[in-house]
Amino acid sequence: MNRVYLIGLPGSGKSTSGKRFAKQLGWGYADLDKLIVIRADKGISAIFQKEGEAAFRQYEQAALLETAASTQIVIGCGGGTAAWENNIDWMRAHGVVIWINISLVELGKRLLKSVNERPMFPDRNPAAIQQQLQTLYEKRVHYYQQAHIQINSEAALLRINNLVIDSY
Repeated sequence: MNRVYLIGLPGSGKSTSGKRFAKQLGWGYADLDKLIVIRADKGISAIFQKEGEAAFRQYEQAALLETAASTQIVIGCGGGTAAWENNIDWMRAHGVVIWINISLVELGKRLLKSVNERPMFPDRNPAAIQQQLQTLYEKRVHYYQQAHIQINSEAALLRINNLVIDSY
């Protein structure tokens, strides 16, 4: 396979780790959220506020399907990409899917420190963030568990080499 899809909850490091992983492989990197912004010609928060989550997920799925035209690429997916319609099945058929599974406590810390715009986490209250993460995890874990590979840190991701990727 010559495409890697990184999935996991918000704050798990899909974008940051994905760029490093792509560089290690000598591949390109694409962030689905950035592709959505280009395609929609508006920011993620604006899409959520003006059009709703369902419209955002449609933009997201269209961007995901566009990745089939690329090779030797690591794609950082949004936290909910795998849980929308048949996206997880499509990703599994078109590349290697890696779930970055970071503890909810660590994710909460990361989200509190994050300067990135996160429309799913407008509340900066630690307890509210933990509750939201728990709810998202429960809704999405079934899809995340379908990944080809599960890792729990960026270090683990960077230890995966071409031989592992080529075996899928």
